Amino acid sequence: MTVAARPPAVDWVALESRWRAAWPAALECWGPSLRLGEPRFLTPADPPGTTSFAWFDMDAVGATIDLRAVVRLGIEDIPVPVLAHEIGHHVLAPADATGRARIVERCRRGLVDRDADAPMVSNLWTDLLINDRLTRLSGLDMTAPYRASRGTVAAQQAEPASAVDTTRSTRRGKPPTEATYFDVYLRAYELLWSLPRGSLVPPLGAEEEVDASFLARHARVFARDAVGGAGGFAALMRRWLPEPTEEGLQGPCRVTGGAGTAPDVAEDDSLAELPVHPALDPRVNSQAPASGGAGAPGTADGEPQGTGQGSGQVFGPADLATLYATLGTTRDAAVDWYVARARRHLVPFPVDHEQPVSEPELQGLETWELGDDLTDLDWTGTTLRSATVLPGMTTQRRVVEAAEGLDPVERPVDLDLYVDSSGSMPDPRGLVSPAVLGGAVLVLSALRAGARVRVTSWSSPGQVTSSGDLGTDRDRLMTALLTYHGGGTSFPLHGLAAAHDGLPAARSTRRRCHIAVISDDGVESMFGRGQDAGLETAATRALDHAGGGGTLVLRVAPQVAERTRTMAGDYVVEAVAGLDDVVTLARHFARRHWDTGPRRTLR
Repeated sequence: MTVAARPPAVDWVALESRWRAAWPAALECWGPSLRLGEPRFLTPADPPGTTSFAWFDMDAVGATIDLRAVVRLGIEDIPVPVLAHEIGHHVLAPADATGRARIVERCRRGLVDRDADAPMVSNLWTDLLINDRLTRLSGLDMTAPYRASRGTVAAQQAEPASAVDTTRSTRRGKPPTEATYFDVYLRAYELLWSLPRGSLVPPLGAEEEVDASFLARHARVFARDAVGGAGGFAALMRRWLPEPTEEGLQGPCRVTGGAGTAPDVAEDDSLAELPVHPALDPRVNSQAPASGGAGAPGTADGEPQGTGQGSGQVFGPADLATLYATLGTTRDAAVDWYVARARRHLVPFPVDHEQPVSEPELQGLETWELGDDLTDLDWTGTTLRSATVLPGMTTQRRVVEAAEGLDPVERPVDLDLYVDSSGSMPDPRGLVSPAVLGGAVLVLSALRAGARVRVTSWSSPGQVTSSGDLGTDRDRLMTALLTYHGGGTSFPLHGLAAAHDGLPAARSTRRRCHIAVISDDGVESMFGRGQDAGLETAATRALDHAGGGGTLVLRVAPQVAERTRTMAGDYVVEAVAGLDDVVTLARHFARRHWDTGPRRTLR
């Protein structure tokens, strides 16, 4: 009987030491001045790992190598290519957390209906760019990891052909193809590096060859633009993906982390552009029309709430929410989107200046005599004068005089903001609301100046949500700003009156407050229309008592704004029909409350 030989035991300590010793050579592939901490190596002493043998964490800014998976794949003798590849995620693509978020979003749009697969496809794209650069410029052999990992990836597609593949091939009158997305991907490597056909993957059919050639050319065209090429790469790979899974496909290596800093992408409207398939991109395919073309368009899973119309083709809050879900972060996307968009328009907020406060100032010491107040006795000065205490002779008292302060005290004007969230307004979480964006400008500007803010969202009677008392919690205030009820339109005049009618008459004893309202033509209910008797002048009284002026930010046409001004009294009416109008709002607010005339001084 023949006994099978056991595989030799692995010296994990020696293996880890050998890979650590290769780290400087891997860094050298990206430049002599690069500094990056050593990776973390996993051995059998660590908890079980994942399906990946290496990954780069954007949050920790470091790589992890699972040596157990390295041994299983049989690539323990090529540490430099593996380590240099992981460094490439830090240097080239995605480079940082914001870059990863942008690349994932572009891949998500290229995949159309496969959001869960966007992270894996984005990893394949960045791997392609990194490997090609290391092969061409550093002369490294990057093929071994892919030869070893091809079987691992193929195992995710156990069926000969997915339902999608079968449908596609039947339409063309051809038998279902057995090629996987990874086969097309590896064939692109063969073309990029002029490897003999079959070096990484068995010979493929004509369709796979065409897409692999487009993919190889696409990688060279976008070698220095990982974000720009991600959408086209995903659009090409989409047809070769297997049936979707709940958790999405997993590649041989991956990039993790970075979801917490995704708000940095909220201002990038280029992310909303439709991707161009490489076959339709004249930069990739010389036969493509000069005007280019877009990838297959997709539709949203559901229509946003609210009947108000959005504005512009921008990367909106709903897009950011979908990206957050893809990246696995639980941050409030709408809050992040409006904060990011508003911060470019922040304005100086009104600030009152009090007269300098008088402060006691020590002028010296004088004799304390019998009959003076005992509390005025300065025992330190007395004992320094003489060790023997003789009342009226050695006893001392301080001489204190009031001295006027030099610097005035700044007292920011507070902000009381009322947001119309009736059905006539767009839901700001689904559609871009210029009016709510204008409100965010006011909130953030007030907080930056040190003011206190209260936000009240209102719709029908009883549909009122407030952030509470005047405060400075930005997230709580922005959450209230984005609250959407979707009911009727009835301004909460009782709440406005209660907040300001009971203030002390002497304004020098309190901080002024600016009243701002975000609405549309339903703002007429603020001036008594459809309200209880006796409330017709409540808004005017509140404005007078608040003392800080008032602004109506209305999503209406200019002619409607003019009509509203006739009933608004001393409230300033600003119309915002589009995003560009927010800039005008910010400019007018700053000029009205800051640029003209001296700053208000309270006595």
